[in-house]
Amino acid sequence: MSDDETYYASGYEDCIIGVCTEEDIPRVVYDKWAMVESYQRQNPDSSWDDAVEFLEFNCWYAWIGKGTPKFLRVFHGTPEEKMHDINQFVCDIVE
Repeated sequence: MSDDETYYASGYEDCIIGVCTEEDIPRVVYDKWAMVESYQRQNPDSSWDDAVEFLEFNCWYAWIGKGTPKFLRVFHGTPEEKMHDINQFVCDIVE
């Protein structure tokens, strides 16, 4: 495993929303909530909280090198709805 490889979250190909580049290394970008839903489809007995806990530990906070994937919270709706949701999300983090 090389530090400048691009890595993927195996089994979550349907959750890829794009790619970004950091330090000239492409990083695959995933929709976090789509991953939760995908995990639950793969593990039908799991709750939302179980899926989040698994993904936090095994994917979202794992570092495997500079090509580690990015995991984003995607906001949907009108621009106003998105701004409202983003502000709420930021407030929840700060508290």
